[in-house]
Amino acid sequence: MFTDMDMTPLIRLPLAALIGLLLACSSSVPDEEPSGDSSPASPPPSAPTLAAAPWAGARLSRADIPAVYVAQWEKAENRATCALVAPAALGDGEGAKPRAAIFSGGWAVAYDRPGMRSAFGVAGAGVTPDSTTYDGWPHTIMWADSSGAGYGPEGGSGPNQLAFLRIAGQGCLYNVWSRLGIPHLEFLLGQLRFVE
Repeated sequence: MFTDMDMTPLIRLPLAALIGLLLACSSSVPDEEPSGDSSPASPPPSAPTLAAAPWAGARLSRADIPAVYVAQWEKAENRATCALVAPAALGDGEGAKPRAAIFSGGWAVAYDRPGMRSAFGVAGAGVTPDSTTYDGWPHTIMWADSSGAGYGPEGGSGPNQLAFLRIAGQGCLYNVWSRLGIPHLEFLLGQLRFVE
């Protein structure tokens, strides 16, 4: 703490010198001079960096997926506004058998395991996503292309896990589900690709 005697030298300084001294001592004043670097400024540390959407990568060919996907999608009422997507890998669901599933107005493929019908699956529902798509879900994911998913226990209590997925540029609400747990559901979401 300054005493009257300690402040006397500062009071006698010219105002311009006092301001210069304060600015020189301040570490929180940003450098506003151009650095000569023409690269764009990086985002502030607090700005979230969103990951690229899985479906932004290479598309799967129809030969890469079970034929039931194409068969179901080609019959769907919403195929013009609901692109076909399928997982590139099944993770813990490897070896499960795909089959047609029913989603009114849309398309769906469910996978069965021994003793477990509809262990997991993917659907393009005949429903349009809106501003309430992610309401009430305990988990959400947003991707750089403005797509997003809300997910958690189906019906609020599980044990099945369900995701409502909105893919940018598509006019349907995708459903992805897994009875194998939330890590498997998250894995499936990360494996979804558009199909050629």
